[in-house]
Amino acid sequence: MLLGLDVRTQLKDIFEKEFKDPVTLRVFSQAIGCETCQTVEELVKELVEVVGEDRVKYEIHTPLIDKETAEKYKVDRIPTIVIEGDKDYGIRYIGLPAGLEFSTLVQGILQVSKRKPNLSEKTLELVKQIDVPIDLMVFVTTSCGYCPSAAVTAYNFALASDYITAKVIDASENPDLAERFQVVGVPKIVINEGLAEFVGAQPENAFLGYIIAVYEKLKKDGQGAGG
Repeated sequence: MLLGLDVRTQLKDIFEKEFKDPVTLRVFSQAIGCETCQTVEELVKELVEVVGEDRVKYEIHTPLIDKETAEKYKVDRIPTIVIEGDKDYGIRYIGLPAGLEFSTLVQGILQVSKRKPNLSEKTLELVKQIDVPIDLMVFVTTSCGYCPSAAVTAYNFALASDYITAKVIDASENPDLAERFQVVGVPKIVINEGLAEFVGAQPENAFLGYIIAVYEKLKKDGQGAGG
């Protein structure tokens, strides 16, 4: 049993209070060549058992077999958890959401269940103008106290716009990416492969500032999609 009795009680309580509409967790995993996949599957299974299948369903996909689904969700790493509501909001967790990062998974599920982002009206107005793809990568570790806050903020931005995707990536499980994007401290947020990046759990308006800066750069460079 991965989830202790205290955690199970807390989960039941928080889902009773905050959960709204059904969520599907798509777990991309495989038995061979993946140290944490089995644990991710077990964790998700226990979570669903605790909160109820009427609220959260899960499906296990093996990318090598289920290639079409992996391509559809643009999954190229395992384990990856897609948190889906009425549609795919571009919200991903890449790695095992253990330790403090378990709360990132839980908060992601709760936010998707509400089908709307926890962002200010002013932020939502500015995000509405975005019409080019913005990809947020949030590098985290399971022992980082500030990481869940940065991760959930990114998830909220993905919920706010069909053009924004948010991938929360466990840096220790994905050392090639961590090295490529020079992740020394976490949380580290990398936007569109490095067009902008920053370290730390920044407040919403600062996070927005980086997103808008990347958007304006893309528009200026002629990558606009209409308008």
